[in-house]
Amino acid sequence: MRVMNTTGGPRYIDSMRPGHVVNTSRVTDEDMEILDEEPEIIGVLPASGWAAVVGERFVPLVVFVAMDSGKLYGVAVGNDGKVDLEDNIEKAVDFNGYLQTTHTNELQKENQHGL
Repeated sequence: MRVMNTTGGPRYIDSMRPGHVVNTSRVTDEDMEILDEEPEIIGVLPASGWAAVVGERFVPLVVFVAMDSGKLYGVAVGNDGKVDLEDNIEKAVDFNGYLQTTHTNELQKENQHGL
């Protein structure tokens, strides 16, 4: 046992205890789970070659948006001609999924020929 002088008087310190401890951001940041915040956009990826199937239409996508929650969704050009990154195409009423454009071209040809 060691003795250390402090403002509160002498204190006995156990020599088995580490003498120097560094608190890092891990104390709060990495172990914290934030419950009251909405997911945020962390990245935007090009979506060339992809389309969303909405009802019987194929809607060309402009980008895929990556969220910090780990989810990814497609975004198309809006009716006003603008791209709103928060306009998730999956929220469309008749959304049925995504297809690569080569597949949508084949399906459109089949629909035109009545196959």
